[in-house]
Amino acid sequence: MPADHAALRDADPNDPSPDNPEFQQVLEALVAVYRPILQEDLQRADDLQGLAKEASQLEPDCEAEIAMAQRLFSRFADEKTTLALLPAQARELLGPTDNWRWCLLHIRCCIIFGWLLCRRPRSFRLSAYYLYRYWLCVREVLGTPVTPGKLSATERKDLDTLIDALAKAYRPYLSDQLATVDFTAGLPEAIDGGQVDCQEGEEEAAAVFERLLTVDTAQALLGAAAFKEHSAQPWFWFCRCWCLCAIRFGCCLARARTLVDVARCLRAYWRCLRECFRPLQCALTGPDGCVAEQVNALIPAMVVPITGTAAGLGFVRYVLEWSLNGVVWHAANFVYPPVPPGNTVQGSSPVVGGLLGYLNTTLLNAGTYFVRVTVFGSNQSTIPCQTVFSVFKKDVRILGIGGSTALDAPWTDPGARLIDFVPALCSRPSGTFEASFGTCLAVLGAATIGGCDDSLRIKRYTLDYKAGFELDCATPGWSNFWSVEFSTPAQYRAINMRTDTSVLTAFWTADCLVPVPFPPWCLLNDPQALLSPSGWSSNIGGCQLSGLYTIRLLVEDTLGGTYCDTQRVWLDNKPLSALIRIDAVPQCADLFISQFAQPPDCSVAWGLPVSGIAYDEYIDEFLPLTRPNDNFDYYVVSVTKQGGPSISIPVPGPGGACYYGTSRVGDPGTRCGVPTLPQVIGLLAMFDLRAIDPACKAFLPYFVPDDFATPRGACCVYTFSLTVYDRTVRPCGVNYAQSSWPVKICNDLPGPN
Repeated sequence: MPADHAALRDADPNDPSPDNPEFQQVLEALVAVYRPILQEDLQRADDLQGLAKEASQLEPDCEAEIAMAQRLFSRFADEKTTLALLPAQARELLGPTDNWRWCLLHIRCCIIFGWLLCRRPRSFRLSAYYLYRYWLCVREVLGTPVTPGKLSATERKDLDTLIDALAKAYRPYLSDQLATVDFTAGLPEAIDGGQVDCQEGEEEAAAVFERLLTVDTAQALLGAAAFKEHSAQPWFWFCRCWCLCAIRFGCCLARARTLVDVARCLRAYWRCLRECFRPLQCALTGPDGCVAEQVNALIPAMVVPITGTAAGLGFVRYVLEWSLNGVVWHAANFVYPPVPPGNTVQGSSPVVGGLLGYLNTTLLNAGTYFVRVTVFGSNQSTIPCQTVFSVFKKDVRILGIGGSTALDAPWTDPGARLIDFVPALCSRPSGTFEASFGTCLAVLGAATIGGCDDSLRIKRYTLDYKAGFELDCATPGWSNFWSVEFSTPAQYRAINMRTDTSVLTAFWTADCLVPVPFPPWCLLNDPQALLSPSGWSSNIGGCQLSGLYTIRLLVEDTLGGTYCDTQRVWLDNKPLSALIRIDAVPQCADLFISQFAQPPDCSVAWGLPVSGIAYDEYIDEFLPLTRPNDNFDYYVVSVTKQGGPSISIPVPGPGGACYYGTSRVGDPGTRCGVPTLPQVIGLLAMFDLRAIDPACKAFLPYFVPDDFATPRGACCVYTFSLTVYDRTVRPCGVNYAQSSWPVKICNDLPGPN
């Protein structure tokens, strides 16, 4: 076959032929737009003085830029040129021009939008500004103009929707660029090998437009009334596809440097419009075979990417489903792009040879899965396609400590901190701080390996700790504190019974493998078949095992492979100190009110100093003394009448008349039980003895029950108690310390009560 015939055979039928009269007509119209601009530049070249004078003037403003765009494209996108540009299928679908004139005017806005976006280095804020001008343009041509600076509530909401959609469409592009900057491995080879050239980034930019122009943004762009009217047209889908082609065309023209570049842009525009009429396509290219889960920190979840094509004539949406047997299908567990934020219902933008969505396998078991995608068209047509693959589970992660799973970042972030919310209390500042833990701790998480090949399964997992914040599992210095071995079928059965927050600090216990509903109730019992929760005694090393540590989960498979995850955690096994005393009187001795009521006037406080120590040792005195290292919470001083009620009394300090002391008082002089400093006794509170007297208790600024007082001439035992709290989570202990000081108070004041 002659070479020219072979070229014709292999040519893309959507490519415009140089001698195609319709293409020549459109090209002539496009060149006619550029001709006067080129001629003006030639005249400037002959008048350098005038050129310099023009250049010395102020920079063109934004309105001049918009005017330039209008000059370029208002004449090009006329009815005659457009009819020559459109494929025959489009002309047949659209019908009389009057029916779709609004769409033609809208297309001019699309071309201008693409041209403006690509003339300058793109930033999100600049892109948002041009989207705003695009919105103004569309509303203008639809006959529902918007007045800048005087938006109605509805118009403001529509603009918010558009900017939010732009952010979601833009984020994957930025994430990809950031990932390329952070991980440059392989890029030099790709550049040197020709995989990266001057065409780089074209498809990524186009994908931003694809993600932007969804059904939701179309309603905000056109306005609710116009959208309702025009979306009912059978060719509305084509107007969207046409607009996407027009934006890419405008973007291409913005970067054109010669008329040859301009002609190439037109060829791409010509092809794009004909691509709109490809039949519905459905193809799944991945996953295939044995597929390992991946960590996706943006969802966050363990996922398997689903790739393929869902596009074509009249594309409306596509839906992914999974099944274990190819009979019962589930639409749940899928996250559609863009991620973030992700959509869990359907794919609203066509995809050609790209990511269709993620299957969230976090809570799914290992094994064989069927996945299918169904593509829906505008004429109620559908087309399905299907693939089969096996999931290799590699679920190795620490999710929490001591019952707490609240993290300040996705668990995939190695620096994620377990957090504790501290509410406002007196002078104590509120906020979210890193948490601390002590006593017997359960380590929560998952340790699962398996799928695809039964010979590759989990062999054991171990838990280790190391001082400091450590990211590298392979460094030396880890201390083991837990180990679980898997060796029997019954033990592997226990893996399938786990949940996302299983207790990794578990041990093997007996389990009935063959239960029966009659004595002896179990025909086969295995003493090592069930993982039962337990706890790690973090204070086994005593008070000294306190500070910032890293917990490591290390999983080994049956072929010798290892997998790990780490979690930073503050351990606090240091004691709280509580000591209360009344220096004016020994324990159990008599205290006479008359000694303090000087004078015995109800309008004057009768102060009784309550002293002691309310102290919580810093977890690590060599690190900054802030939370969680400074883990002191508050103390409370209460007084209880024998056989009667209790009241809490205010404490001194910046909290004023506050019942909670939010600062340490005194110092026990010991660290981890070892005397190191002189003991310091401080003032805990000042008890107003007027609370004991029935006649004077009403003068106090806080309520005192009647039966708390003691009549004049009588005595009663009162117990002063101190309770000191910190913020450490202690599943097997308490986060407080207490001390008491009983005295017998005699109300020896004269006169009636």
